[in-house]
Amino acid sequence: MEGGSTTSGEDKPESQSRITPTQIFILSGQSNMAGRGGVVKDHHHNRWVWDKTVPPECAPNSSILRLSADLRWEEAHEPLHVDIDTGKVCGVGPGMAFANAVRKRLETDSAVIGLVPCASGGTAIKEWVRGSHLYERMVKRTRESMKRGGKIKAVLWYQGESDVSNIDDAESYGSNMDRLIKNLRHDLNLPSLPIIQVAIASGGGYIDKVREAQLGLKLSNVVCVDAKGLPLKPDNLHLTTEAQVQLGLSLAKAYLANFG
Repeated sequence: MEGGSTTSGEDKPESQSRITPTQIFILSGQSNMAGRGGVVKDHHHNRWVWDKTVPPECAPNSSILRLSADLRWEEAHEPLHVDIDTGKVCGVGPGMAFANAVRKRLETDSAVIGLVPCASGGTAIKEWVRGSHLYERMVKRTRESMKRGGKIKAVLWYQGESDVSNIDDAESYGSNMDRLIKNLRHDLNLPSLPIIQVAIASGGGYIDKVREAQLGLKLSNVVCVDAKGLPLKPDNLHLTTEAQVQLGLSLAKAYLANFG
């Protein structure tokens, strides 16, 4: 089952939210972070569409914002990456389930969570090197998100499926991820920035080598959540809506246990 109750998340605020986020989380990586939950083939029109099913765990909340593509804070709702990962149809990802779970555990009702979507489907880690479009966009969006006084609490990173096909890419994944984290911390002037990365659950090829690098990364304030075993869509690559909810809750648990 790929959904729960349904809500409509299509209406978007036309002006920037007057609420200021206090706790900011960066969502980055590739398609399973951007979200493909509920994206199905419309065979009648021969196109991919989102089924608009939003589980209750992913429901919008006035205290959860997202930074839009044009750098405005607005109330967050699925699909979080709709104007960021524009090359493909976006659906449910882990971000809203994560944000709702974290918000419920916060000690103060005045806390406002800000989500900064940055993921881009089908991208290998070499496309996230310092100086690349994706890396520089992530840094720019992160810096912009802090201008109203909020603090970056963690980066949620789910990427690696595009690095399993080539043995050289798979074997260099660990060193490339190590470099990415160090560069990001340096460029944001956040030397202890928490990173919660997801060990990939799909991709075939040399997936074991990539997973080994992800699970074995030895850096301070870096923890790993394993997606292995979560339900996959028929393409055997993308997480179902149900799986994305489970992942979001696991990411929230990891954040709260290690950094909350």
